[in-house]
Amino acid sequence: MTKVSEISEFDLISRLETVLENNVTPNPDSKIELSIGDDAAVIGNLDNLQVVTTDAMVDMVHFVIDEVDMRDLGWKSLAVNYSDIASMGCKPIYSVVTLGIRADILVEQLESLYLGFSDLLNIYGGELVGGDIVKSDTFFISVTVVGSTDKPETMKRKTAVPGDVIAVTGALGCSNAGLRLLLNGELKKSSHFYDAHYLPKPRIAEGINLLDMGIKTGMDISDGLINDLKKICVASNVNATINIDNIPVHADLKASFPDKFKEMAVTGGEDYELLITGHESIIRYISDSTQIDLHIIGEIEIGPGNVTAVDSSGTKIPLDTGGWDHFTEN
Repeated sequence: MTKVSEISEFDLISRLETVLENNVTPNPDSKIELSIGDDAAVIGNLDNLQVVTTDAMVDMVHFVIDEVDMRDLGWKSLAVNYSDIASMGCKPIYSVVTLGIRADILVEQLESLYLGFSDLLNIYGGELVGGDIVKSDTFFISVTVVGSTDKPETMKRKTAVPGDVIAVTGALGCSNAGLRLLLNGELKKSSHFYDAHYLPKPRIAEGINLLDMGIKTGMDISDGLINDLKKICVASNVNATINIDNIPVHADLKASFPDKFKEMAVTGGEDYELLITGHESIIRYISDSTQIDLHIIGEIEIGPGNVTAVDSSGTKIPLDTGGWDHFTEN
């Protein structure tokens, strides 16, 4: 094993570049003319619109480096950015990664991190074209991804209108279950909850198809359903009512948390499913005619930006927004 302090920055970059070269399948449709190795990457002409997103993951905030599988951490740190690209209805084109590295980090740990990047790139496309490495007392990963679409517009938060229904892809709450089990020392690798928490699947194909089929409003669920739906409501100046009994929940979550699964589905963060609104006929048509796993959970109404939850009997359910907020979490 080799500590990063024992080799040069140039040698470290070369070793990480080699991981990508040996493990990422070349893209015959690549727009990348020049990648890692020069002062800047060179990108050919892209499609009509480009979208840019960035996110950081920090040791002792988002993970604990001495406990996390670095390959899975590589997957997740890139996947959460890909999820933002998916929520706009776009495809990922290229990414840059900045690493803040402690002197005692092992080179082999970083190579595992880059294997995780490679795993995701091989499935969802795009290329990692560069970034930066800096010395830091706290280990962190900062990722920026650029995506594009050939459509004249992307999905947005500000386009929900009264009369729209609200729908989500997939099932909610399982990443929160993974986090709870992790904090209790009970999370088993290769379990459904482990995969939900550490290996989220960005809905790239679903996002592109939703935009193609006329959906204008969307975002991903990263901070919890209620928190993220509230963002759409505020941006669009509308209210929303959801039926908690219609929220899709995985059977494992119901079985493992029989008294908590509804709360976890409503407030748990890091599901990275898509949250959309649109005319009911369009959403039902998409659900019936495609393989997208869509579930209608509520509707958009006239109002100033509030979210209300009810059950199937119409009884109003008090909401604890839960989710994630960097500046209020203890």
